[in-house]
Amino acid sequence: MQDKKEQSKFENFLIRFKALVESYLAPTPEPEEQPKQQVTKQKKQKKQKDPLAPKMPKSAFIFYFQDKREKFQKQYPNLQFQEITKLIASEWKDLPKEIQQSYHDQALKDRSRYSQENELYCTQTGKQINGKSQTKTNKSIAKKEKVQQKVDQDEDVDSFGAEIGQE
Repeated sequence: MQDKKEQSKFENFLIRFKALVESYLAPTPEPEEQPKQQVTKQKKQKKQKDPLAPKMPKSAFIFYFQDKREKFQKQYPNLQFQEITKLIASEWKDLPKEIQQSYHDQALKDRSRYSQENELYCTQTGKQINGKSQTKTNKSIAKKEKVQQKVDQDEDVDSFGAEIGQE
């Protein structure tokens, strides 16, 4: 009698297993084509530059480039901007140090102009060079000092909580 019970259990198992296998092997119906929902990502808004902020200083190569660009555009009218830039850059590399120095001097003057304008701008607006306001930097300085005081206090106490130098 047990053999018949076990046999019927096994047959039931085989029937269910066969149905399961057939369900996996059966062709799946094609899903109806639905228009995909377009997900629009919000673009990050560029941080607006202050129109009153001073312009960044030019490098020596930029001064050289501005001097030579028109000449190269007239000489090679069919070349694109990138190719003209490559030609000017290769010429800049081959330029003697004495000639390059004059452009470096111009860049140095421009850097000093920028630093003066930036100091004036910072005093007028209360912003620092990196764009943070004075209050934020004061808070960060106070926070650093607080952490330093805590470290100094921890150095005066050993790992058991007793003050060093105490007997």
